[in-house]
Amino acid sequence: MKTLAEATLKWNRPGTFVLMFSLTVCLLCQNVSRAQEPAASQSNQSNLSDKQEAISQQFKRFESTLHDLGEYMKKTDPARADLLFRAFGQSKQNQMTVEMQQVLQMLDKGQLGDAVERQENLLKNMQNLLALLQSEDRMSEVEKEKQRIQDLLKDVNRLIGQERDVRAATERGGNPADLKEKQQKTADSAQKLVDKIEQQDAEKNDSQKSEADSKSSDKEQEGQQKDQKSQEGKSDSEKDADSKKSSESDSKGKPPENGKSDSEQKGSEGQKSDQQSQSQQQQQSQQQQKGQQGKPQEGESQQSEEQQQQQKTPGREQIEQARQEMEKAIEELEKKQKEAASRHQDDAIRKLAEAKEKLEEMLRQLREEERELMLAAMEARLQKILAQQKRVYAGTLSIGQVPEKERTSRHTARAVQLSREESQIGLEVEKAILLITDEGSSVAFSEALAEVRDDVQNVSYRLNRVQVDELTQGIEQDIISSLEEMIEALQKEMEKSDEEKKKQQQQQQQQGSPEDQALIDMLAEIKMLRSLQLRVNNRTRRIEKLALEEGANQQDIHEQLQKLANRQTRIQNATYILATGKNK
Repeated sequence: MKTLAEATLKWNRPGTFVLMFSLTVCLLCQNVSRAQEPAASQSNQSNLSDKQEAISQQFKRFESTLHDLGEYMKKTDPARADLLFRAFGQSKQNQMTVEMQQVLQMLDKGQLGDAVERQENLLKNMQNLLALLQSEDRMSEVEKEKQRIQDLLKDVNRLIGQERDVRAATERGGNPADLKEKQQKTADSAQKLVDKIEQQDAEKNDSQKSEADSKSSDKEQEGQQKDQKSQEGKSDSEKDADSKKSSESDSKGKPPENGKSDSEQKGSEGQKSDQQSQSQQQQQSQQQQKGQQGKPQEGESQQSEEQQQQQKTPGREQIEQARQEMEKAIEELEKKQKEAASRHQDDAIRKLAEAKEKLEEMLRQLREEERELMLAAMEARLQKILAQQKRVYAGTLSIGQVPEKERTSRHTARAVQLSREESQIGLEVEKAILLITDEGSSVAFSEALAEVRDDVQNVSYRLNRVQVDELTQGIEQDIISSLEEMIEALQKEMEKSDEEKKKQQQQQQQQGSPEDQALIDMLAEIKMLRSLQLRVNNRTRRIEKLALEEGANQQDIHEQLQKLANRQTRIQNATYILATGKNK
């Protein structure tokens, strides 16, 4: 329990919980790069196998921690517990531990080419899992940043309007004193906006600096723990050998008390050169160890510098330049040079427009990132629901294979248990519906999830009454196929090429102000509507077949037809909303 408490503290500290998993990804990247070398000796292959085994064991511990921490946080923090369970389910769905064992077997057999392919697939799955774990904090950060940029855009638009009013009054030949007063007020507003942005950037940089410091301290602690474990793992003979080596090196490094002959000086110079080469090797090995422990190398330092530069809000410099142009306009108005003042006012308006464009570009990037995080979160949730539904379907099939007359109380209890599991699936579907409803742009997917929810409730009701017939099994098959279609569509959305994204960026830039991009594009929505209609058609045929059988439960069939009619009405409404664009 102490370990769980420590893990909980790490999880509550933003960004540190995923550190262990990030290190695992880095270690796997190193294994992939080494396995891709054209030639490898037997010792290298053995080294790769050992490292792969260590990664596999580390990932098993990580996976176990995910599950245990989720159970521990069920009551205190249900939202984060749900995220952990989704990550655990995604790992199990992708069979990542099994993949790692298969990679290990390939490395043992010397099948490096096949091992590289499997490792690349593992890397992709691990990166997706890491993105899911980071999605909660990052989504809240993106939402806050979006709100901040939108507020700044409102301030910039207000400044542009004020400066245009002053510019128009200058053109009309107003009183210079009044014009100067209006221009001064606008310049003061610009200065307040610059100060506001600087304060926001300073607060943001301070918080990120403290977070980075906590991460580095965690890494140093982990490195010290690794060193202690390695020292503890050494035998007494190895420790004695290390002490002898250190004493010998110390004695070699000490200068002799008496003078030296020429031959002694040459020998000492040779020893110095050997010591220098040894020290260089030790420095290189220490640098490699530091790199493995997560300390920044040259590439990482460049990335950190770039990140620090990115912390400055875009458009701030342009607003400051606009303020300077306003001050120049005030000076010209004092000299009663209205034409010169008008030129500076035009320059100020142009600079404010540039600041607006930069803020709009940043807002567009934030909306795109928010969309990607939303897609990843939705895909992971549906993967979890699909895995649960497949287990219930397998249980339904096993009971359905037993003739009704031969069923015992054990089969009844099992059906009731499956009904409860199906009710839990319904709760997960409700969460997914809330997630996609809050987003607001998707119509067909929202309707598809609503139909899945209705089918889940229907299956839960029928299983509770031990109705495991073909109709129940067919409804479960519809749930599974619907979930698989939605997951496939979400994956396609996430796998869009960079060229398509650039085209969308260009189109949005030409349109002017950035607009929220739909979570799912129009073509995917239409395909989903088509699938919904096909399922209604297939369900209608299935019910018709049951109605024609002897001894059919007509009341049950009538209820199913009524539910189907309501579903058809909802599909019609969704199609109308999508056709008229009321969801935009």
